[in-house]
Amino acid sequence: MKPPSLLLFIINPVSARGRTLRQWQQTRRELIQRQIAFQEYFTTCAGDATAATRAALQAGCERVIAVGGDGTLNEVVSGYFSAAGTVINSAAVLGLMPSGTGSDFRRTLGVTSAQEALAVLQRQNVRLIDVVRVEFPTAAECNRYLVNVASFGLGGEAVALVNAWRNTWPRFIGGRARFTAAALWALTKSRKVPVALRCDQAETARIQSEFFVVANGRFAGGGMMFAPQASLADGLLDIVATDDITRWDILKELPRLQRGTHIQHPKVKSLRAQQVEVTSETPLAVDVDGELAGYTPVRLTVLPAAVRFFVASDLAGEC
Repeated sequence: MKPPSLLLFIINPVSARGRTLRQWQQTRRELIQRQIAFQEYFTTCAGDATAATRAALQAGCERVIAVGGDGTLNEVVSGYFSAAGTVINSAAVLGLMPSGTGSDFRRTLGVTSAQEALAVLQRQNVRLIDVVRVEFPTAAECNRYLVNVASFGLGGEAVALVNAWRNTWPRFIGGRARFTAAALWALTKSRKVPVALRCDQAETARIQSEFFVVANGRFAGGGMMFAPQASLADGLLDIVATDDITRWDILKELPRLQRGTHIQHPKVKSLRAQQVEVTSETPLAVDVDGELAGYTPVRLTVLPAAVRFFVASDLAGEC
């Protein structure tokens, strides 16, 4: 028997220092006014959204919407899969009602506000998108999922700082400014290390780097276009890596990151692969969808067309 409602909103009430909860209260009133039947679940701790999504899908729920930032969405996407790594209900559709400090995935998705999310939900614009399995072979909890961007080294350290300073930022400072400030602070302590990138079992690429990304989506760091050529539905990872770049080069490239033109720099390498294994002489921090997830070594594998997702109408045919 199906549950009374096949539409579930999973809300992170502390996201964006309570702004997400206030936004949800307004959205909730609109749903009631439109006579849309729904259920709501408020998360209380890390991993709660994953557990709630799995339980809902196993009970027959067919639409689950993450209300929050990229971290909340990452947990909901992880809940689309069982603990064994299989899709629980391939007919189910996920969605995003964006909020949160960064909420970068919304930009690639083309759904940038609660109003747009409601419109997409009512129009039923659905697209199969890629997801990435992330495995840390030396960690006890080795399997995670990525829907947007994994950043390494400087990027991972910057994200860790943004989250550590979460409750100290003035409210008027946005996600991009927070990431930039944290990146500049992390840059004072970062050092280039030898890194090996093995793509699709091919010859290993070796770089001297303190910053690179493996991307499914295009944006991270509060709106910076790290991977301008990334697609959610091409079955490929976009790897954008610096090689023997100086701190001064990084400082100069920060404005170009916003436009995605940093990939034209001669010390920036762009690769594409279905799988990449990352090892480094010194462990590098790995940020997965805006949360520090672990340290290298790590393996990332794309799962093509793995999740059904609500997207903007102009992306329904491309992503």
